[in-house]
Amino acid sequence: MPRVAEVSGPKGPFRDAIASRLDTISYQQWKGKTPQLQIGVGIEASGLSILPWREEKISSQSPLILVKDVITDTCDPLWEDGTFHSIIADAISGSGMHPRTKMPRFWLPVRDVAEAIRVMVIENKLPLPGQPLLMAGRRPWWPDSVYAEAIHLWTRYSASLEGKHNPRSLEQPPLVPLPRGHDSIVRPNLEDIDSHMRKCGEPVGWRPSGSLRLAIMRVFANLYD
Repeated sequence: MPRVAEVSGPKGPFRDAIASRLDTISYQQWKGKTPQLQIGVGIEASGLSILPWREEKISSQSPLILVKDVITDTCDPLWEDGTFHSIIADAISGSGMHPRTKMPRFWLPVRDVAEAIRVMVIENKLPLPGQPLLMAGRRPWWPDSVYAEAIHLWTRYSASLEGKHNPRSLEQPPLVPLPRGHDSIVRPNLEDIDSHMRKCGEPVGWRPSGSLRLAIMRVFANLYD
């Protein structure tokens, strides 16, 4: 059966996640009228362009989605700068966190991106040309918090693999105090994507459901894949 959407662009875990989720759409579900929607992931396409967010303004003649601070199971250089995976690597090795990692990020699991795009395609409600939508996580994560969470989960994960749990591996995750000035950080404007998802039938709008803990565990699991 032909696909509802044809996905093009550089291969990698981000593109694969988008393509595999769109492959689950049947023609019976799709409310579009064109023979096949052309979607570019990392490149521009006539139907929908999905590009990494940048500080400078990006113009496009096609519907455009910009993605910020996305997380994939393995680092995808086109979409990530390696910060998230380097924090996880530091936690696994037991070394201190790299000093360049200081600012909070609005981490967003790739599965939330893929699911939102799937909903838009089914409903045939893509962004309007010249009105790009920004996708990012809602919560700011400071590096120290991600690092502490990763150490805790790695301790528990390693104990499970070895079958040797102890009180330390079963304790609750540590509480990391927020740094000074946490209430004055610049947050991404998610009003447009929130409104758009409501128009697509999502009653709570843009509320990414993927947890950071699960994203960290998926990185761990990939190490043994």
